[in-house]
Amino acid sequence: MNGLVAGSGIVAIVLLTMWTLPARAAQPSFDCDGAKSEVEKMICGDDALADLDLRLARDFARALARASADQVPELKSSQRAWRTQMLKCAQTGDPRGCVLDAYTKRIAQF
Repeated sequence: MNGLVAGSGIVAIVLLTMWTLPARAAQPSFDCDGAKSEVEKMICGDDALADLDLRLARDFARALARASADQVPELKSSQRAWRTQMLKCAQTGDPRGCVLDAYTKRIAQF
């Protein structure tokens, strides 16, 4: 019985330690140390946007893998155009909402 009580104490200590550790922030598909634009910095500081960025990066990579050789340049071009437009969200009245909407719509395309 003493072993069970001691074991329970260890579990409680481990759980308390885990609860006091800071939550790991989501990491987008790009290096946040090199983030230059306001939108990139916003994505780096927002777990939901960082998660969407990762999802889009995975979906885009899958789309490239499935694409024929002649489709790849168009896919890459459309992704660059999308990114250019998404970065302009910094100039809107609701930059976060704009970025969220841009990611949601782009992910739906894949």
